[in-house]
Amino acid sequence: MYTIICIFRVNQRNLEEFIKVTSKSGEVLMSHGAVDHNILYSKELTGKQGSMGILNLIEMEESEELLLGQSVFNDESHYYKVMKSVGSDDIIHYLDGSIKELVEMNRVVTSSFTTERTPQPS
Repeated sequence: MYTIICIFRVNQRNLEEFIKVTSKSGEVLMSHGAVDHNILYSKELTGKQGSMGILNLIEMEESEELLLGQSVFNDESHYYKVMKSVGSDDIIHYLDGSIKELVEMNRVVTSSFTTERTPQPS
């Protein structure tokens, strides 16, 4: 499995529109072959049992809500195949532009994870 996660800081006034746009974006990804797409609302951000929480790593404004976006693919090559297909979809370009109007992209955290261990360069 290969997954992309995005952590979004969304101003409350943009939250409803953000959910609509990212849900539609997920539908487009899945129509091109992604396995799954989810938008998750934050619940507990302060950590448990002595661990740090997201709030230790990400500063938030009082008017913001933290959301996690997750797109799932079979593996990394499947991800690139889906993204190549999505690249020719005009709707996704429109939706990406809309997302950029709703959140500050330089404050979005994006990372990928896989079930296959990749050797790290020394």
